[in-house]
Amino acid sequence: MSDEQDRTYKAFDDLLDPKGPVVLVGKQLLKVGSFDDEKTEIVFPPSYANPSEKKDDPPVYNIDPPYDPKDPLTHNNVCVLDSIPSQANRMEPLFGEPPYASLVPQYKVKFNDELPIVNVTQIGHRIADAAFRGTELRSKIVEAFKEYAKGNAKKLAEIGPTSLVFGVWDSRGTGVKVPRLINSIIRAFNVRSIKRSAQYTPPIKYEQEGFIPAGLEGKPADHGLADVPSSHKIGGVQVFGEIRRDFSLNLELLREIKGASDDETRKLQRYILGLALLAFTATQKTCLRQGCQLLPIGEPTWKQFSARGVESPWAAPPNITELTQSAASTETGFGVAQPKNQPLVFDKNLLKASIDADAKKKADKKAVSAGGPIDNLKNLVNELEPVRGDRFSTAKTAKLTKLQEAVTAIESDSAADGNLKTIAANLKPLLIADAGAAERKMQMLALFPAASDTAPSEQADQIPEAAQ
Repeated sequence: MSDEQDRTYKAFDDLLDPKGPVVLVGKQLLKVGSFDDEKTEIVFPPSYANPSEKKDDPPVYNIDPPYDPKDPLTHNNVCVLDSIPSQANRMEPLFGEPPYASLVPQYKVKFNDELPIVNVTQIGHRIADAAFRGTELRSKIVEAFKEYAKGNAKKLAEIGPTSLVFGVWDSRGTGVKVPRLINSIIRAFNVRSIKRSAQYTPPIKYEQEGFIPAGLEGKPADHGLADVPSSHKIGGVQVFGEIRRDFSLNLELLREIKGASDDETRKLQRYILGLALLAFTATQKTCLRQGCQLLPIGEPTWKQFSARGVESPWAAPPNITELTQSAASTETGFGVAQPKNQPLVFDKNLLKASIDADAKKKADKKAVSAGGPIDNLKNLVNELEPVRGDRFSTAKTAKLTKLQEAVTAIESDSAADGNLKTIAANLKPLLIADAGAAERKMQMLALFPAASDTAPSEQADQIPEAAQ
């Protein structure tokens, strides 16, 4: 890298310098477009399934602490209008459209001729999503996650660089987690939940006029043929305080993104920083959902913090787009390559193979962790503790009772291993509550082979070919 190029990237390199700021933070005040000057706007937050998990319980808003009707004048609470994952999913599509689409690989998936083709920037789980598990790209994705886990993020950036910006968790495959660099959330402060009601009235009285089809299943209202009241449902929140978007860019995490060499790391970090800054400073769309269109009040304010907590104002470089384009180019930067043969074709057979292989891998890990049936039986013996009189307790909840039940189950299991059955048969006459319990426990433990003879082979780091 030439000195001239280093000077070109100075605005980026100052942020990437280990002695530089560790986090950038932004604050944007928001408002609802209305004539209400009393700052008592009504907005509709996202609704969530009731935590009671009962089928008929109504949805709820995320308000902490909940509004107290006994204290109607003090609304010391906070309501989430857009969560951190939701904000990430709103920012990421920025890189699926001009002028930024050329900055990231545009992987796409086609499910069939009827469904729309989806872009990687539109998929919530990013490259770890099931959409890609059902394509031939999965093998490269698995390889990229494995390399990331070893400390090299280059392959992950080549396939899904936005996964390094907004985070990703391959929870159903390799288990690799990539932390998000950008955290953004929109909250409303000091709110009161309100209710709303509605009523559907059909144009005629179908039942009274004799227009209900014979043999119709369900109630007429189920088909729009009768009145349908909807009373006292959640109807948004009235906001008495601020509506605010708080967002941050974690530079400390960004500096941990590495390549195979210092030069590769420098190019990779500049590229990811450019993408992050574009998303971090972009003007967001105003409409979050029906009933929740939020407009900015003035410009956002920015700060940067050092590792010692010293804060100072921060201003976005005026040429972020140009710097990121340079950082992404093959000639001067990381080298973004657009994939060929797009869109990828989704194959449910590939998805099934991936799911089955990942399930086997997790089962193998669990078996390694558990130690296998012989080790599990030995663990039950180890848990035996003589009580007063050097006897074993025979209570229903006692360890001896559990061990007796395990031995009985092994004896009746036709698929049980021969060695396991032999150990169980030799244990059985020793499973009594008579005096001499400590000696019998030693005899039981002597029946088991050494740990190295029973431990299953370690394959936790191997990923079956089908999962790739």
